Amino acid sequence: MLLLLFALVLPFSLGNEHRRPALQEEFNVLVYGTLQLGEALTDTYSSTTGKLQKIAGRQARQEQTMEKLKAEVSRARQARKRLGVEAERLQREEQEGRSLLQRMEQDLREIQTEYGDLGNRVQELEQKAQVKEWTMPDIKDKVERHSLLLQVLTQEAARQKKQMVKQRKQLLHLLKQASAIRSS
Repeated sequence: MLLLLFALVLPFSLGNEHRRPALQEEFNVLVYGTLQLGEALTDTYSSTTGKLQKIAGRQARQEQTMEKLKAEVSRARQARKRLGVEAERLQREEQEGRSLLQRMEQDLREIQTEYGDLGNRVQELEQKAQVKEWTMPDIKDKVERHSLLLQVLTQEAARQKKQMVKQRKQLLHLLKQASAIRSS
């Protein structure tokens, strides 16, 4: 750029001798202005380079943050999916438990009815036996076996109810966790 200015000013300096001091002064002003312009451009270039480096640094940090967020979202989706699968499994188990409990309760009612009927028959037979004065050990054994079976079934029904309550609590807990994940 300095050469260009020199090339422009040189023809004027060759022309008139008495104008030469004025042209020399103009030339000096132009050279000085050019130097100042160069320094200003250098400063602008340096500050622009610094700003670009800061922007690149911010962008890199934002990209890292974005990657972390993507990874977190992915983990949350996987956790939600696992919770959904677990909730479905618990719901199936609860449904199966309810069905089993209903069948057991029905069986228990039938056994209780049969037990009552058997008890009535035993009483009738005992009354007849007292009249005829003979005992019925076979019938008593059968009644005792039915009584024992009734007791075992009653205990199993109670255990099944406890297990269903436990599963229902687990299901509610999982549903709360899934709800919390969805809301976040």
